[in-house]
Amino acid sequence: MSLDNIKRIVEDAPHGALATCVDGQPRVRPMSWVMLEDGRLWSSTYKSSGKVAELRQNDLVEICFVAKNKEHVRITGRVDINGGFEKKEKLLKINSKVGRHFSGGDDEKFIHIEVHPTRMEWTPPGFGEYHVVEM
Repeated sequence: MSLDNIKRIVEDAPHGALATCVDGQPRVRPMSWVMLEDGRLWSSTYKSSGKVAELRQNDLVEICFVAKNKEHVRITGRVDINGGFEKKEKLLKINSKVGRHFSGGDDEKFIHIEVHPTRMEWTPPGFGEYHVVEM
């Protein structure tokens, strides 16, 4: 499995389920993601979202994507929510959904989320073990 195949699955999935863990309590929510050529994942959220405080408290996350053909990808990584104007503007260009929520890279409500993967795992459709993907 290559990074290109992982990117294909991420793009095919309707969303990626972001998992955080704060004070021992896991929390999962669906989000829209884009994967950059180097494997980093970008998304956005509102400054007022509860996940912002969670990500500040614990920057270790996992995101699970399920493609239409039922292939699964799990990506573990560390999150950075300090993306500035340039990253926000680029995200607005590469993910049209973001523009529904934020007026521009200078919108004070706009938090840019960037996940730096530390591990990727893949499994084919059906029941099976996950396989580590070389990054």
